[in-house]
Amino acid sequence: MRRWLAAPLLFGAIAALALTTEPPRALAQVAAPVEETFLTPDGVQLRALFTKSEKTPGTDPVVILLYPPGKDNTMAKGDWKGLAARLAKEGYNVLQFDWRGHGKSTEIKDPERFWNIPGPGAQFAPNPFSGPWHTAKYIKGAPVAGTKKIKNTLTFADFNNPVGYAPTYLLDLAAARHHLDTKNDAGDLNTSSVYLIGSDIAATLGLAWMTTEWNRPAFAPTPNQLAFPGIGGFPTYRYVPQPLAGGLPNELGGGDISGAIWLSPARPTSVPEVLVKNWVKLTPKLRDNNPMLSLYATKDDKGKSGANFITDEVLVAVPPAGSPLGKLEQTQKFEVKGGGALSGVALLGANAGTEDTIVKYLEAIQKNRAKLIRKNRGFTAPWSIQLAQDNSLSPNGFGFRP
Repeated sequence: MRRWLAAPLLFGAIAALALTTEPPRALAQVAAPVEETFLTPDGVQLRALFTKSEKTPGTDPVVILLYPPGKDNTMAKGDWKGLAARLAKEGYNVLQFDWRGHGKSTEIKDPERFWNIPGPGAQFAPNPFSGPWHTAKYIKGAPVAGTKKIKNTLTFADFNNPVGYAPTYLLDLAAARHHLDTKNDAGDLNTSSVYLIGSDIAATLGLAWMTTEWNRPAFAPTPNQLAFPGIGGFPTYRYVPQPLAGGLPNELGGGDISGAIWLSPARPTSVPEVLVKNWVKLTPKLRDNNPMLSLYATKDDKGKSGANFITDEVLVAVPPAGSPLGKLEQTQKFEVKGGGALSGVALLGANAGTEDTIVKYLEAIQKNRAKLIRKNRGFTAPWSIQLAQDNSLSPNGFGFRP
């Protein structure tokens, strides 16, 4: 288990920030974010913004910003840009992206893969991982058997069941991680230290993705490790959790995640409470190595409830007497007293001290992560995620039900 700054000291520092009456400090001009694109493993092109650290970007850590998927939600809604600029000034690279079907992420670049349509003579369908969600049950315009017209766009209005479709967003996060690893291998940033900052239901999606990261190797497997061919019959790393010869190595993707901050965390109704708890129970390294801070405003009862759920019930940051679990010093919840009834992304840019609290929390963790060196990852393509049990795959995925 990693040792962190003592909880009372961290709480004291955050509380002092919350009570300050000084106006927010002005930021020097930060370089404009750069527009980038990357593909998901099931063929959707995602649009992103990358803000480079103003210090030493090639060795500095990276923060991924996550807004909650939903109608009219995009990475441009709310003051994510302001937070990205602040973080870049403090020495963090920042990636924002639009989820599939949101903002500018509406193009399906590989329709056959997305819709799970096998080519002539193919032994296996190309997308058993998220393909079960790409049907008329979830998406308007899904291909009908025998038709030659294949839909190659995806918008939120196409979702018949937006909440039920939520598990597929994990593939977007997997693609974002691969995109960052590619930039890491080019020397542009350092994915040995990755942070998440998300609001509302993005907290649950982020937690689910962190679980998948603890079930994959941190570095591209060797051909010998890929002796198990999997679907398709050829040795390639295609999905998480893919069996490897000799089992998983010691260094796993989850070890690169330095921590997470959730703004008014919430859980989509398609994800049962017991499933969220099981992710952590079955992935103890996540609990012990990925500290999390949940923020909520004084009058945000829903956000407070979500913070209590993640901190007390899922992660059990302060275990009861007699529990075999250790106390988590830096997994905490914190009330933003200047936030009133604000919730989620509305806590940003509101002069409530949220940004100062975020920076202080990251600083406390980064003291123990600053010397982590950049290591080449070597993945040539984004890996998919086995969301649900499938008789053609082994093992059984992450418990979602299509």
